[in-house]
Amino acid sequence: MEVVYTRLPHDVRRFRQELLHDGPDCRITLTEVDTGTAPLKVGDIRLREGSVVMWYLFPGRAWEVAAAYDVLGRLQGYYTNFIRPPRLEPGRWHLTDLYLDVWQPAEGDARLLDAEDLEAAVAAGTVQPAEARAVEDEAAAVLRAAASGRWPPRIVREYPLADVPALRLRRDDPGTYYANLIVGRLIAFGIYSLGAISLTSLAFAALTEAFHGNRPALISWGVVIAIELVVLFGLSLAGRLPATRRPRPEEVLTERILFIGALVTGLAVFLYPDVELWRGGLMGIYGTLAVFLGVFAVARLRWEQRFPVLAVAGLLVCALAFVVLL
Repeated sequence: MEVVYTRLPHDVRRFRQELLHDGPDCRITLTEVDTGTAPLKVGDIRLREGSVVMWYLFPGRAWEVAAAYDVLGRLQGYYTNFIRPPRLEPGRWHLTDLYLDVWQPAEGDARLLDAEDLEAAVAAGTVQPAEARAVEDEAAAVLRAAASGRWPPRIVREYPLADVPALRLRRDDPGTYYANLIVGRLIAFGIYSLGAISLTSLAFAALTEAFHGNRPALISWGVVIAIELVVLFGLSLAGRLPATRRPRPEEVLTERILFIGALVTGLAVFLYPDVELWRGGLMGIYGTLAVFLGVFAVARLRWEQRFPVLAVAGLLVCALAFVVLL
């Protein structure tokens, strides 16, 4: 996409940036510093070729935020650029600079930049005094927020450079992204639940007679386990646990893989027709496959509005397997 950047009164520049996220409240783009733009000045630093800048634009707001990374992907700092509320068109954004900036290094205190440029613009009549006072108030608020640890905005910290592959996946293949996000969190819920049940059971076995005929203690164990599972389920789906990060392209599971897995697993029934031998294990496998395929089917319909052929076919295989096993 194109960014038309105007520095009053007549300095107009055009930039090409990769659009990673196009949300109603925040839009994220990526700039890779190449031979044509290096060294790129951001705040108090100059970025060499191979460095990266992630821009976070907030429609209707009088500022945009950039996260600057060096050639090794290390965060150098956050740059807040004060602008007039942007005019956004499909494929093109129009931004007008209002001179003031705040540079917030990765290590150190935030500081105001280019205050003298704004004063000169007011003196020249390029910026009206009322607009200058408004941008100064915005800058003062940002400096106070930075000093108290509340700047940059939360979404800037939530989507660092490491999440660029996940953002690209969500942009290009939203069904796969959201299906893997949900599946990954369900798997994390299962893992954490096993750990919680094991530790709680050990504690009750050591401290109570819950597993030796003490009914009130056994009921208490069940209540505690139920509460733990509800809390863990909520935290897992909300992405608040360490093993619930955003999926990346090289790690994703697809409905094709699940469909093939269902078919291959079905061969076990035909090769070893002893249903009693396989029923327990296969019921668990097909149950898990059915849940995952169902997630993919819903994700395709919800975020891509297309019929999930392989996911539905896989669900039919699972349904047939359940009929045979039961």
